Amino acid sequence: MITHQSLPDVVRTTLRRRILNNELAAGERLIEANLAAEFGVSRTTLRVALMELKNDRLVEFVPRRGCSVARMSRAEIEDACFARYLLEAGAACEERAIIDDSLISSLEKELDMMAESAKAGDLAEIVECDTRLHGWLVEAGGRTRLAALWHALDGQMGALMRSSLELQGGDMSDVVVGRHRVLIDAVRTGDRGVIAAAIKDHYMDERSVHDHDAGG
Repeated sequence: MITHQSLPDVVRTTLRRRILNNELAAGERLIEANLAAEFGVSRTTLRVALMELKNDRLVEFVPRRGCSVARMSRAEIEDACFARYLLEAGAACEERAIIDDSLISSLEKELDMMAESAKAGDLAEIVECDTRLHGWLVEAGGRTRLAALWHALDGQMGALMRSSLELQGGDMSDVVVGRHRVLIDAVRTGDRGVIAAAIKDHYMDERSVHDHDAGG
């Protein structure tokens, strides 16, 4: 049974899925009274869930306008990607990192699940696959504290991927699955230089964003 203490998590998870799958569009206002009634929870419980979503960069609170669905700016996307790139490359590309068949198998498994989620148009599940896939790479480095720093950013990956896809456009299978295939192929080489370059390109290649901006 769901206890009262877990209700904010239930509300957060449900709203998060709606936002990531564009059932709630960027800029859409979230009326607290309506949502509290829908979920059958108090305004206090709902506010706890919304504050957690705010920390995940999925909603924002604006004075006199209340809460609405947020979208990360290009500058915020760049900052988040740069942080992920530095931590992930640092973990996966040093000599102590274990790049073996077991790691490749784990990455391939997540990519297969990601591809299925992309076919279903389920961005919420794609985010989960993405987080686990990159987590395997970071944890291969064996640096517990570095991995903890990297995972501290996990909550924002949904907002990051959603905002990036909105800026880039295109099919999720091409944009998300295709880019992760390139990354895994680089890891398969076992060459630290190749892996580092692939991780940097994966996070920092902004050609699609620039193309979008140029087109208005």
